[in-house]
Amino acid sequence: MSVTIEDQLPDDLIPILDQRAHGAGLDREQYVRSIVSRDLTGPRLLDDILGAFRREVSESGQSDQELLDLVTAARNDVEAKTDR
Repeated sequence: MSVTIEDQLPDDLIPILDQRAHGAGLDREQYVRSIVSRDLTGPRLLDDILGAFRREVSESGQSDQELLDLVTAARNDVEAKTDR
């Protein structure tokens, strides 16, 4: 089966689609196929959810300690804002 969705998506969604596809390391067609497949086959695995994040961290060259420091600072910031 073949489905064409480009003509049916609002123009402002296409760049977002491309950005998400790129973030997942896929081209547009592969990404749309993965969305449909994932939606039809059930809940996402944690590895799927974290895959793009893990890839970005790996490509950033950050050390484990730098990442830990970043996450700790963000957590502390959120806790400080919720304590008000």
